[in-house]
Amino acid sequence: MGVTRLVPASESKKSETKPMAATEQCRQLAQLLAACAEGDRAAFRRFYDLSARYVFGVILAIMRDHDLAKEVAQEAFVRMWKRSHQYRPESGNPLSWIGTIARNCAIDRLRSERTRGFVEFTDDVPEFSNLDDPASHTLDSLVIRRLLADLRPDHRKALMLCYFQGYTYIELASVMDIPVGTAKSWVRRGLAALREAME
Repeated sequence: MGVTRLVPASESKKSETKPMAATEQCRQLAQLLAACAEGDRAAFRRFYDLSARYVFGVILAIMRDHDLAKEVAQEAFVRMWKRSHQYRPESGNPLSWIGTIARNCAIDRLRSERTRGFVEFTDDVPEFSNLDDPASHTLDSLVIRRLLADLRPDHRKALMLCYFQGYTYIELASVMDIPVGTAKSWVRRGLAALREAME
């Protein structure tokens, strides 16, 4: 079944004019996903309105290109519509499910663009200011950026390329001219250092 084309979050009318409690929003998202699984297009439109800013923010933080992020957000919502039957409320917060699909779509596109030579290698810390989490379950963006910037340069670069740009360990090893085992180790150490700093 096809999906009516959706306008990007930045071009649509403001989806929510009043703040909504995180638990209530998650409850609504879970219910809407269940309705989407039954082919309810009206529910899908409401689902889009509730989650569009979050999805766009996740993707933009990875893509760092506004136009590409809008395209990928469309792809992400189509994927969510088609896979809505796979969501299980007992598996956890619907935003985790939504965010995973958004991130995977962004990484898939990055890999495709990189293969065609349209994306340059970079180890810049991504901009998180547009990462709008309706459930308020992420750390403040400035804190995240500071923690990332404080990592050892090689660990930070490995973590950024692997997590935010979707590099495989083999690609990471090639770009950084290190053994694959070292690439894995640097990513693990970078993550461990972040967790320790967040405690």
